[in-house]
Amino acid sequence: MSKQSICAFAPATIANLNVGFDILGMALSTVGDKVEVTFNSSSENRILEIIDGPEIPTDTSKNCCSVVIQKMQEKLGSTEGVDIRIKKGFPSGSGLGSSSASSAAAAFAFNELMGNPFSLDELVLFASEGERVACGSAHLDNVAPAILGGLVLVQNQNLIRLPIPESLFAVSFFPQVEVKTADSRNALSKEVSLEISSNQSALTASFISSLYENDLVRFSESMKDLIVEPQRKKFIPKFDEMKESAFENGALAFGISGSGPSVFAFANSKNQADKIESELKLVFIGSNIETRSFTEMVHGNAGAQLSTFS
Repeated sequence: MSKQSICAFAPATIANLNVGFDILGMALSTVGDKVEVTFNSSSENRILEIIDGPEIPTDTSKNCCSVVIQKMQEKLGSTEGVDIRIKKGFPSGSGLGSSSASSAAAAFAFNELMGNPFSLDELVLFASEGERVACGSAHLDNVAPAILGGLVLVQNQNLIRLPIPESLFAVSFFPQVEVKTADSRNALSKEVSLEISSNQSALTASFISSLYENDLVRFSESMKDLIVEPQRKKFIPKFDEMKESAFENGALAFGISGSGPSVFAFANSKNQADKIESELKLVFIGSNIETRSFTEMVHGNAGAQLSTFS
């Protein structure tokens, strides 16, 4: 095989988007993870280096990247081992799909190394095995956009690409405290009233219709989380103040990114998004919590792609 070493980048993601718990995810582009895989002339996979991820396990049975690659090798019947290098672009436990970005980059890079035997949709399923080892369940709402790009609706294992309004900008804001996905999931009630479930379903349907009709008014009115946000916001410092600030400064929507503590806001222009980002920073002035944030247009955001490990 001519290719001996391949590096791939996969982006951070916003999952759930208020109205789509475990079924909606959107790719970002400003930050993400890189994974490099190289044939090592042995029958074993090895993790050689992890940059900016001291908490990430180097045991190949516990690392999401090596688990994903092993699943792909088993499917192919391959016994040729690889060396793996991982470069984290953002912290674990941020709510931006950290394990998903690594899993997606690993799947994409190894697929390229092997001559692309799998489709992108198949790579999503392999990458979900990285989520299983990292978070306890093989959910697809982060790994799907991390590989496919854009906005993806997950229906069982069916991956449905949804349109994104061209004028839409996202603000991603990360108060740098850690929220474990498992802890955040365990905090959720297992029962929801029929009335709330019905209302949330109507909001989800309205949201999806707003995308196809490019209706930002309906988009904004639909993006309400009646179920998860009330239970999870307690894990996020100053959540209510951030939400109030975002809407006061023209946000179309505001919510929890994945399991948190990152939050997101949508705006219909770069200037509006920049203003929201600046005001969110002011919420934390005088606190001992550091924050990280970025603003970007989300229309046309790509998923996993070839890169260089630098």
